[in-house]
Amino acid sequence: MPNQFTTTTTSGYGNRIVNSIKGVVIGFILFIASFGLLYWNEGRVDLSDIAKTAREISSTSVTADLSLDRKFVSTTGVVDSDELIGDNLFLQPDTFIAVERKVEMYAWKEDQETTSKTNLGGSETTETTYTYRKEWMEQPESSDNFRHPEGHENPQKSLDSYTNKAGAATIGVYNFDPSRVTLPNFEKVPLNAQNTTLSTGAILANDGYLFIRKSESGTFEDPSIGDLRVSYYALRLGFTGTIFGAWYGNRIESYFDQDGNNLYRLFIGTREEGVATLHSEYTMMLWILRLAGFLAMWFGLLALFGPISVLLDILPIFGSLSRSLIGMVTFFVSLVLTIVTILVSMLIHNLIALIIALVVTVAALVVFLVFIKKKKRVI
Repeated sequence: MPNQFTTTTTSGYGNRIVNSIKGVVIGFILFIASFGLLYWNEGRVDLSDIAKTAREISSTSVTADLSLDRKFVSTTGVVDSDELIGDNLFLQPDTFIAVERKVEMYAWKEDQETTSKTNLGGSETTETTYTYRKEWMEQPESSDNFRHPEGHENPQKSLDSYTNKAGAATIGVYNFDPSRVTLPNFEKVPLNAQNTTLSTGAILANDGYLFIRKSESGTFEDPSIGDLRVSYYALRLGFTGTIFGAWYGNRIESYFDQDGNNLYRLFIGTREEGVATLHSEYTMMLWILRLAGFLAMWFGLLALFGPISVLLDILPIFGSLSRSLIGMVTFFVSLVLTIVTILVSMLIHNLIALIIALVVTVAALVVFLVFIKKKKRVI
């Protein structure tokens, strides 16, 4: 059975014009939505600013300051628990606060590559190549969705990924709920005969994986479709961490500020390191969404002007030139509009900055008018 197929389709000139006009609607929605996305993004709360306001309390003894009841606090101490947990299957219980079992199946994956050519008269010929390859996947694709499922059937995955967390934990003298708090990143767990219980056909493949053969002849080095590999990631107890949340006596619970922003999070390291991590995450997402807003605006404008290029495709060279010209113009227009939208959004979301900008603008206008008036008198 071949693992690569190519299909060829041709779309007539009239159909392409109709489809491009439909694309105008999608383009308009993208263009308008981009402004909303950019505006909303600039108003997102930097949780590090909230974290800085937390009252820092000692983790060596429960504070007697009742004024802190349900107030926002942070404390730094050693994270511990009385529980030992595993995944209730292969990984034996140990000093973990949380364990993630990752199960991957060796399965078929469908890749698509499309190339299009505009023909004289405005029609378009499209070639789509479907390539099938095998790889380890945690979420294997259903063969029913493949263009050519024959010979590329994926069986049902027989074991799911799973996350287990301790029911209770402490940081110093304070209790917190591991199932509700946002935990730090997990680390991969080395596997050996001492910390695993091999059952249901599982074998140790190396120090990183268990292998479960579901085929007749599969091996870890040369697996067959349907075979499974299991790996583990965990957060081990005993590290020094910092938690942010609301003070409830001897417990730290989830904190919500007056605007509904929630912060209940555990970090490895000091309070300052936790604040820095929050700010880094905010900054990264800020720029990701700025880029997303720009791309939505640009693609929206391209779709709005799409019918022009399709009409000119009656002579392919004209259609190609128009796409290049429209692409360049809309790129720079989108870039300028994105920058202006970001700056205006920043001002609107920052009342003080908005007032200063208005004052400066008015002052500049007054100075300009006075200068013009004096100049006319001199003349």
